[in-house]
Formats: sequence, structure tokens, C-alpha cells
Amino acid sequence: MSARLKARLHDVLVNLAAHPVAFPLARLSARLSPLHRVPGVGVVVNDAELAHDILGRDRDFTKNGPGSLAAVFTQAMGPFALSNMDGEAHRELRSRLGDLLSPARCEGLLSACRGPLDEGAGALVAGAEVDLVRMMRTLSGRLTMAMIGVVSPPEGERATDEAAREVFALGERIAAALRFAPLPEEALRPVQGDIDRLTRMARESYASAALPETSLMHRLREMGMPVEEARGVISIFFIAGALTTAVALPRIVALLVDSEQMAGLGDDADRIARAIDEGLRFTTPVPATVRVAQRDAEVRGRRIRGGSRVVILTSNLARDAALFPDPHRFDAARVHDARARYLWYGAGPHFCFGFPLAQRELRLALGVLAALPGRLRIVRRRAARGVLLPSYARLVVRLEGR
Repeated sequence: MSARLKARLHDVLVNLAAHPVAFPLARLSARLSPLHRVPGVGVVVNDAELAHDILGRDRDFTKNGPGSLAAVFTQAMGPFALSNMDGEAHRELRSRLGDLLSPARCEGLLSACRGPLDEGAGALVAGAEVDLVRMMRTLSGRLTMAMIGVVSPPEGERATDEAAREVFALGERIAAALRFAPLPEEALRPVQGDIDRLTRMARESYASAALPETSLMHRLREMGMPVEEARGVISIFFIAGALTTAVALPRIVALLVDSEQMAGLGDDADRIARAIDEGLRFTTPVPATVRVAQRDAEVRGRRIRGGSRVVILTSNLARDAALFPDPHRFDAARVHDARARYLWYGAGPHFCFGFPLAQRELRLALGVLAALPGRLRIVRRRAARGVLLPSYARLVVRLEGR
């Protein structure tokens, strides 16, 4: 088996473990037509340019409505989660947030939480095996703590890492409960309990005189944003941002190692950036996004009835052959077509607000691993089963040829 086929096969297995029925059906959908109606699902979109138009028209196609994930966000977390806002309220909030994720603030956050990454790199150089999934969960948990402004436990780094993994698990449980339908009372109760824990952390940080200036909560408080609204904004970074980057990095590293393209990155920032872009295209950590048609609308000559749920299969957009030649081939050196660049982060008014931080986190992590003196080898791996975001449950690596 060729290295590139091996990389593709392993990634298919990750998707099948998460969605054994939905993944094959999504791939089949891509073969049918760019846009078609599926009973019980809605209007399914597989074409990148169609999707780009829909995502850019938030007055015609909103994030909220029956059958949308945003409606469940509102049910669980309240009205200020950013990703569940539309129209003028959404534009006004994003305008107010302004430089919340400025380059300096992103660097400050990552500097404050990169300990697990440096520890993992040190262990690999020393000859130990490292589980990249555990490492990224710890890093993302610490990033969440840094964003909220949670003070590290006084017991030291080990206690901080344990607290970080608990915070990550909290977000993982909340994300796992989200579906495209209102949560019944018995399902909402445990989710609400986890959200209450997040709310307590946010309130305590917001009220603290020792709130770190590098935290996002400090900036939101400085702006005069009420605590409940600030908690809503932080929540979406916590769930949508931190979790997706933690999921994406191990999959991207696995693709690079399996396809024998990891060694070619070295410490070249441009190569690392292209590898991240191609890795996100190929894995598409969030496989689908949903909009609701507010009225009858026409998109590039195709009519969509008002009230329809529009399911945009991001994983299929990323394999649109018109924009990505030989789309099922993972090529770490691929230069992406500007028309679809970063489409997996969304488009239009709802383009991912956390994009600058996510990109920096991924480039930092991959840059550290690519610069290690030796060749990474995957020792053990296990795909996560029945999860919302396709991912590895374990990805254990070792450094060889030091």
C-alpha cells in the first residue's frame, strides 16, 4: 500500500468510527448533484461556490430556526453565544469585539498555555512515547483557562494540567450533547449542569481583582460587557474553537506521518502553514453546517423554499474538484484556490471569529513537532467512536533516528 493511500484509509476510518452511517451517505450525496433535497434532512449543498453564496446571505439564510444547531445553543447557553446570533445584533456584537483576538493577545494566550506542548516535545526527544490526543486536550484546556482567566492551582504544573483536562472534558460533554433538534428535558439537565460549571468559572474570573490582562475575559470586562454576555462569547470559543483545534492537530499529524510528508516541513513557516491549510481541508473537523431559509430564495439559478433547512456538507465542499484538483489526495504542499480558501471556517458574516487564534495554535503545535530532531512514527492509534467531531481517541507517537 502506498503512503498516500495509507493516509487516506486511516482518515476514512476516523470518519467511519464517528459517523458509520452519515459519513458514507455524505460521500454518496456528493456524487448525486451540487444541491438536492433529502426528505427528513433538508436541502443538501455539496458545491463550494453555492455554499459560499448561501453563507454570505445571512438575511436570507440564518443560523437560527427549527432544526438548526444554533437553536440548541440558545436553548442550552442563552442568547449571547455569538454563533447563535443573526442580523444586526450579530454584526453589532462582532463590531464591539473588534480587536479581541489581536495578534498580541493571541500570542499572549498561547505563551501562557504552551507548557503541555513543550513538555511533550521534550519527552519525545528523551525517547518517550507521547499521546498527541492527550497533549492537545491538555493544551486546549489550558488555553480555555487562559481565555477565561482561571488562575492555575497552587500545587503546580501537574495540577494545572489535570484541571485543564477536566475543563476540556467539560466542553467535550457539552459539544457531544448538541444535535439538530431541541434537547429533551432529560438530556438538557446534565448539559445545563456542565454549563453552570462553566458559568461559575466565568463569573468568578470576571469578578476577580487578579484577572490576568492577557485573558479574553479581562478585555470583555474592560469593554463594559455584562458578565452573562461575556460568558456567552467565551462559551463559543470554549466549545467551537478549543475543541476543534484539539481534534484537528492529531489528525493532521497522522496524515503527514502516514503520507511521509512530515519530514519535508522542517522549520519552514510557509510549508507548515500550507500543511495546516491542506490538513484542515482534508479532515474538515466540522463536517457540516446548517442554515435556515427565511424566505423563498434563488442561489445561482437554484430555488430554495422558505423554511427549508439547508445542510452544507463542508467535508464535500473541501473535495470540490473544480477548486481542488485531485481532491482526495492529501498534498501538504498544495496551494489553495483563493475562491475556497478557509471555507471550512465558514464565510460571510459568520466567518469563524476565532480563526486568528486557531491558526496560531495549530501552526505553533505543528511547528514544534516538525522541528524535532528525528522522524515521528505512529506507535498506536485508536479512532473515537460515536463522537460529534471525527477524531482520534489515542494517537501515540515516538521519535526515531535522533
